[in-house]
Amino acid sequence: MKNNGFTLVEVVVSIVILALVVTGLVNIFLSSKRLALRTRSRMTGAELGKRFLDPLQSYIRQDTWAGSNCFNTNNPSSPANMAACPNVPTSYPIGSSVYTPQYFISDAGTDVKKVKVKITWPSE
Repeated sequence: MKNNGFTLVEVVVSIVILALVVTGLVNIFLSSKRLALRTRSRMTGAELGKRFLDPLQSYIRQDTWAGSNCFNTNNPSSPANMAACPNVPTSYPIGSSVYTPQYFISDAGTDVKKVKVKITWPSE
């Protein structure tokens, strides 16, 4: 059966090829969007981690090292009590979202402490 010089089989094959090409392009765009969103979340997490860890530097002093500070009163498996470090933020609002940290402090060697920050991420 001929229709304007093309057979029906040629039209179906060309539509299938076009659909495969368009599907591939759509998948490329969707995966790049997911990658951009994941990268955005990682950058936000890194900046928030820096925001929560920077104030701890003021408590690393020789005159308070042996005394009571937020590095000496902790259990590595539970969040540290940050009451001995009053300038350390306990929440950080950005727009309508509030980010909350938990500090986990452990010994990492002789006179070296390791601090991990777990940030509670608001659901969107």
